[in-house]
Amino acid sequence: MKKLDGQTAIVTGAGSGIGKAISKKLSNEGAYVWATDVQEGGGKKTVQEIHESGGKADFLQLDVRDADQVISTMDLIYKSSGRIDILVNNAGISGNPAPVDLISNEEWKNLLDIHVNGSFYCLKASAKYMKMQNYGRIINMSSLASETSLQGFAHYAAAKYALLGLTETSAKDLASYNITVNALKPGIIRSTLTDGILAMAEERIATSTPLGKIGSPEDVAEAACFLASPDSHFLTGISIIVDGGFRLVNEMDKVMTEMMASTN
Repeated sequence: MKKLDGQTAIVTGAGSGIGKAISKKLSNEGAYVWATDVQEGGGKKTVQEIHESGGKADFLQLDVRDADQVISTMDLIYKSSGRIDILVNNAGISGNPAPVDLISNEEWKNLLDIHVNGSFYCLKASAKYMKMQNYGRIINMSSLASETSLQGFAHYAAAKYALLGLTETSAKDLASYNITVNALKPGIIRSTLTDGILAMAEERIATSTPLGKIGSPEDVAEAACFLASPDSHFLTGISIIVDGGFRLVNEMDKVMTEMMASTN
């Protein structure tokens, strides 16, 4: 028997990268996955790949910025599946890098609308059903940017910090219903969102990572699957960093490495 047999999972932003990997991983563990994405092509491709591997999944087009659409989507999923066990709030964009005073108001609002408002809408709408069944696993996709900030991405960092507040407070609000709420903080993960960064500095980033490599979407999916499973029943309001140790390294470490090398 697989860990998630009989469970229904919803993944937003499931059409590519981390969302796609999470959808496939949850399916491999037995969940019926509702892959949602604002882009129809990518979402349907994810579902096709799940079907090809013997899993069960459906696609629904969803713009998480639209609260009414979120509610109708959750209602449809519940009526179809009879339950909602897992929600992975993954939908998001990176935004364009710029100094904080040059970020347009429109881009600021759009990025927070997708990451923060969208996650709140989905959490609220799914929690309604999780409370009825006295069980649920909610996972919000934060980022290493909420640990270290990220120069040129004030909008992105602000959104990812906000998701931690949503995670920790929701964990307390929903705990009595056997619903856990946790967050993931991926570091530099190989995906379309990081293509530009990796094209410029992949070797430097990999060398600066204690585990010596760039993370994959599947690395994040493994952590997400753990938080989505019954195995994580006593964890709520926490954040798991998936970065190969990248956050641990600072400029002083490089100085010390050079000093030790010079004495050998």
